[in-house]
Amino acid sequence: MARISGLCGRPDRVHGHRRVLRMLQKEQLHYGELSDGWEKDGRPSRFSVAHLRMSFVSAITMLGEPPEVYFYGLIYIYFSFAFIPMTLSLSYLYLPVFFRLQLTSAYEYFELRFNRNVRIVISASAIVHLMIYMPLTVWGPSLALDQVAGLNKYMTSIVIFLVCIAYSSIGGLKAVLWSDAFQAFVMFATMLTVLILGISKVGGMGVVWERAEETGRTNVLLFDPDPRTRHTFWTGTIAAFFSWIPLFAGTQAQIQRYLSVPTIRDARKCLFFNMFGLFAVIILCSLTGLMIFAKYYDCDPVSLDNQVVSSSDQLVPLFVIDVLGDYPGLPGLLVAGLTCGCLSSVSSALNALPAIIVEDYVKHYRTDLTDRQLGYISKLISAVGGLVSFSLIFVIASAGNILPFASLLHGTFLGPIVGVFSLGMFFPWSNALGSMLGIIPTLAITLFIGVGSILQGNEGLLPVQKLPLRTDGCYVNEMLQDTFFSPAGKGWKDEDYSPLTKIFSIAYLWQPAITIMSTLIFGMLFSIIINASGGNNGRKRRVKSRYLSPHVLSMWVYIFGSERMKKWVEFEEDEDVARNKIDNSDNKSEISAK
Repeated sequence: MARISGLCGRPDRVHGHRRVLRMLQKEQLHYGELSDGWEKDGRPSRFSVAHLRMSFVSAITMLGEPPEVYFYGLIYIYFSFAFIPMTLSLSYLYLPVFFRLQLTSAYEYFELRFNRNVRIVISASAIVHLMIYMPLTVWGPSLALDQVAGLNKYMTSIVIFLVCIAYSSIGGLKAVLWSDAFQAFVMFATMLTVLILGISKVGGMGVVWERAEETGRTNVLLFDPDPRTRHTFWTGTIAAFFSWIPLFAGTQAQIQRYLSVPTIRDARKCLFFNMFGLFAVIILCSLTGLMIFAKYYDCDPVSLDNQVVSSSDQLVPLFVIDVLGDYPGLPGLLVAGLTCGCLSSVSSALNALPAIIVEDYVKHYRTDLTDRQLGYISKLISAVGGLVSFSLIFVIASAGNILPFASLLHGTFLGPIVGVFSLGMFFPWSNALGSMLGIIPTLAITLFIGVGSILQGNEGLLPVQKLPLRTDGCYVNEMLQDTFFSPAGKGWKDEDYSPLTKIFSIAYLWQPAITIMSTLIFGMLFSIIINASGGNNGRKRRVKSRYLSPHVLSMWVYIFGSERMKKWVEFEEDEDVARNKIDNSDNKSEISAK
């Protein structure tokens, strides 16, 4: 998704962590981009350090989240609560391991902690995720352009892909960093402008709130434990946490950005800034959803059988054209904002794709290649990957609403990555074979529920949980006048559904949680069985403490005692002391530099 940038840490402090700089410079050299994103004195440029502040806001966010509030109410705002535990988990459980190891490829961790086979499987999952994710982000703006300008959706997708391929593969990292910074500004300006002018045109915030309250859309006191209920306090806090953590703890691009700042303290600052920025995005999207409902409270355009819009993802463009079309340039600003979100997401993916393939595959099998040759190969991978990814746009077009499909995508391919990261960092007794075996039933369960949910949803077999919608104010079709469209709403639980439909009705936000927890449970189960049977030398190979999360390791030592934990963990106390001295000397040099 798109990176919304802001400066994290002062540029004059970047020199403090020399090992990080050497590692990142080496990585850029491999891709032929040593000057793209680096200052002349060898420090990371402002924009390469800046990418952590706010992340993962894209066209999917701008088009997919307001309809959730439009249909299901303001309770979606609970989604923002998940950013608090996510930020704390990243800062104190995952970041210490990443900073201690300072790996060029994030997925190299799996080879160090487990073996080469685990690394190959995980990196392959990341590649598949990127290939499917790119057309998903392109499809949203294509729908908007179809609504706003009447342009063909598929032709628009081709143009966007070609532009991204051109400046990502030719312009390199520098092009991506500068474009992301500008695109971030345009996206925020678009969201804020549409909200302010839209509320004014609808009649003010009082009118918006009154119309939403009449239909129960302002009710946020819903604590239903049923996992089929689409939005509750529990889905917004627990399930949403598992939806966000794969994006921040399981992707090469994000992990590398954590390491681009000088110290772990600076990385934590960036993550907390990121949290407050995401709060703002959720609030903006939620208010936008209420505003759109206030406009169409008596004429739901989605209920008109494709006469106005073909998908709920077109509600935001429809509102801008219908209500704000008289403002010169505003429809163009919307298109620019959506396209910026798309370009930023795809360009970042096209740069992450060659990084993974070159580091995890090409350099392993062809050690004789020069840096220049690796640079050419990475550009070729970026171009070919973009073209192959475009071919999947036709699959995305039949997937329905983009937000649930995106959740399924992240859960299926990034969920196992975070699950195996967690197995390796949190549980010293987990092993390679157990982790690999745990992925198999996890993927089977996830794909069964996710694909089944999409297919039955497209056929209209799943429970309708939308809040009341009216069509008696419509003028498109006279037959729809004087009618009232009221979906099942709270009464959907009174209907009889087959056992299979009940399983497929599980809210989409729970799908990443199912994936991550299944990976942990099955991975632990198989690891324990293998260790107990003496297979894979489970008890003979101790795990180095540097591969484990320090806080979790301290918990295990407190519970089981240090002597028992030494059967599983190879404590590197001398090395840890040496690292602390190095970190302290870096901090002192930073203070003296001030």
